[in-house]
Amino acid sequence: MTKLLLAAVLSLGGALAPQSASAIQWEKCPPDPPYPAPGEGIECGTVKVPVNWSLPGGEQIKVFVSRSKARKQKLGTLVTNPGGPGNPGATPVMMAPEEFPDEILDSFDIIGFDPRGIGRSHPIQCDDTLMTKTFTPPATQTAWNELVAHNRRLGESCRKKTGPLFDHLDTRSVARDVEAIRRALGAEKISFLGQSYGTLIGQHYAQLFPDKLDRLVLDGVVDHGLKTAAAHLLDGAQEAERVYREHLDPAQSRTVTLLFARADRGTLKHGKTTVTPYMLTVLLNQYLGTDHMEKVINSLATGKGEVPFSSSYAEIMHRAAWCQDFSVATTFAQFGKAMATARKAAPGIRYNSQSTNFVLGCQGWPAKVTNPPATPEVKGVNALIATYERDLATPKAWAGRVAARIPGAGRVVLPATGHITYRRYAVTDAQKCVHREVTGFLITGQGSGTTCGS
Repeated sequence: MTKLLLAAVLSLGGALAPQSASAIQWEKCPPDPPYPAPGEGIECGTVKVPVNWSLPGGEQIKVFVSRSKARKQKLGTLVTNPGGPGNPGATPVMMAPEEFPDEILDSFDIIGFDPRGIGRSHPIQCDDTLMTKTFTPPATQTAWNELVAHNRRLGESCRKKTGPLFDHLDTRSVARDVEAIRRALGAEKISFLGQSYGTLIGQHYAQLFPDKLDRLVLDGVVDHGLKTAAAHLLDGAQEAERVYREHLDPAQSRTVTLLFARADRGTLKHGKTTVTPYMLTVLLNQYLGTDHMEKVINSLATGKGEVPFSSSYAEIMHRAAWCQDFSVATTFAQFGKAMATARKAAPGIRYNSQSTNFVLGCQGWPAKVTNPPATPEVKGVNALIATYERDLATPKAWAGRVAARIPGAGRVVLPATGHITYRRYAVTDAQKCVHREVTGFLITGQGSGTTCGS
């Protein structure tokens, strides 16, 4: 095939069809400490995929796959991914009885996999001595330059230790790996349950292979249409402020305002720790909507009690995958302007620490954006989108935008604060409602679309 013809094929289909896939050789799963050994009906294997999907005959890696066989009459095959990016998706299926509802365990062969670069699928390797740097939004050009240089050194160490796969960790490539898994399974169609960053895998699979998709559930939705660092920072800050206003009463809000004023002056201390304004933002993002929030605020205000400070940084796979999926490279001046806009939109909490860390982690990252942001309409897919009313990790607005690109997609909203609505164990009536809606959709293909009470 000439280079010209190859380019034409890639532009039309987004990928060459996978080569003929060998059937998976299922066997006993390897130990996965600290988790218990997988039970009966759970087995593991591998699927070979090309490092670079534009060169399907080139270097190959093995993607690690797990399967929980349907306990009763099989209705179909359900491929799942729990997100991250960076979570080993084979592990939840190896613990399937603890992770999935009985109705799903009975009716589906459930397939989990460690995405490329993660877990047991050729994991990315980096210089450990460079992976400890915490993030504070740079206040000077010098600090910005140091951050960019550090990220570049870290990324180059990952490229050196990982090899060619380092430059092919984008989520569109992962979606093509899912198709290779489908072929190796011998399944005519699959259903897909994507949660958090796994929803981006599901969206790409639906765009590339809609005729191979039976049902699609997106839970805690990532919007691939965000094209700039400023867009990420603003969306994140607006959602963080919504959560802040929902969970803090007027007295607590006044206390936090005073805490920020002390932090701005450099006089907010807890024990030997001087609490910076951004450290306070990170704490609020971490504990808003939890039972620990009031205790943390009171401890900071009084100087008494423990405050569980945590480091603020971007995990290595957050950078390795996310930085190839989103165009967030920017300059110090542009970053400062975007942060000022975000702070104006979130006067109470100031910023969303996750979106800020993701953006900072990509500055200077050496890999190219191989899967740039896009907003194509997905046609001919039976989809259900589930979301919390308030979600610091994946704002509800993202779910609305993605739903608008999938004609006929159903919606299920859990009116609370959290991330990932669908789990085996449902406690509240609202959680049980989501459980019924998503399980029913996967089994019957029918979803009513609802807000699940309070």
